[in-house]
Amino acid sequence: MVSNLDESETSLDRRTELGREEALLKTGALQDAIFNSANFSSIATDEKGVIQLFNVGAERMLGYLASEVVDVVTPADLSDPQELVARAKALSVELGTPITPGFDALVFKGN
Repeated sequence: MVSNLDESETSLDRRTELGREEALLKTGALQDAIFNSANFSSIATDEKGVIQLFNVGAERMLGYLASEVVDVVTPADLSDPQELVARAKALSVELGTPITPGFDALVFKGN
C-alpha cells in the first residue's frame, strides 16, 4: 500500500523532473536559435585548431560555406596573414615569449 506521503513525494519528484526537462528544452531552443542566426558568427575548433563548427552567421560574415572549412582549415587560414604576423609580434613582446604567426597568434591569449 502506498501512503499519501509517498504519492506526494513521487508527484513532487515528477514535477521537478518535468521542470528540468522544460528548462533543458528552452535552453536547447535558445542555443539552436543563436547558432542558426545569421547575425551571430560561431566558429569552434578542435584542440589542433581545425574548424569543427561554422554556423550560418560565420558563412555570411566570412564568405565561406561550412562544407568548405569544417575539418579542413583553421581560423588562421581564413585570416589576413599580415594581421597574424603583427599579432604574433605584439604578443611575443607583451608576453616575453616567441609566438608564431598562425593559429597560436589567435588563441595564445584570449582578448
